[in-house]
Amino acid sequence: MKLVEIYKAILTLPPDTVIGEFAGRDSVAAILKALEDDTISHILPIATFAPTEYGDFRILESNFNRMRNRVQEIYGDKKSIFPLVYYNNFDMWSVINGRLTDYLLKKFGFYTPCIGCHAYFHLVRIPIALKLGKRIIAGERESHDGRIKINQSAEALNSYKKIASHFAVDLLMPIRNWDNGDDVEQLIGWNWEEGEAHQTCAYSGNYSDIDGTVLYEKEKITAYLNEFLFPVCISLGNLLVNNPDASKKQMLDELKRRGCLL
Repeated sequence: MKLVEIYKAILTLPPDTVIGEFAGRDSVAAILKALEDDTISHILPIATFAPTEYGDFRILESNFNRMRNRVQEIYGDKKSIFPLVYYNNFDMWSVINGRLTDYLLKKFGFYTPCIGCHAYFHLVRIPIALKLGKRIIAGERESHDGRIKINQSAEALNSYKKIASHFAVDLLMPIRNWDNGDDVEQLIGWNWEEGEAHQTCAYSGNYSDIDGTVLYEKEKITAYLNEFLFPVCISLGNLLVNNPDASKKQMLDELKRRGCLL
């Protein structure tokens, strides 16, 4: 759906409706955990893809129905999960993660699309959240059974929250400190192995060596977050809020106009 179409579709939703990231297992667990909060009764799940993802996207509907049944089982009619919405902005993904690859390598001495990709997932939901309860639920976790993902490092997660806060949106991460995957599976209520039953990304594991060892320098990531990702996402977010149909050229022009690439 286009953003303007989503705006029309949500006109009848309760104003306190919270946006729920809908992707893999952790996002489902985050939604279920967030529903334990008495201030959250209505959730609009939004699935957003990157252009690097592939696989059987129909599995999302099956996972969504399972989650909705689980919510019904726990809460009955006291909590609402609205129909799943699909919204992508591949031009924005490209500007953040693809178009400026050479620039990023020269400026910061490393490149991975994964941190900017997660920022993109949160950023494109912000205009919708602003029309509703100004809250977004995300299934980010700092550690996955001891494994670190640099797009979910403490520094990256803090940056995503900072971006959302700039727009007066609260990015909720209810399972941020859950390390044990068994706790996630117990909460969702059915057997779902991590990394299974959802689409695959062509860049998966790109920041690790052939043996799977994660390779990164915190100082470089911090510089990237502060000097590139934050100002770029603020500029693109402002553009998207004011111009839902902004083209890729308009996005790049906005970065030039605001001096984000110095």
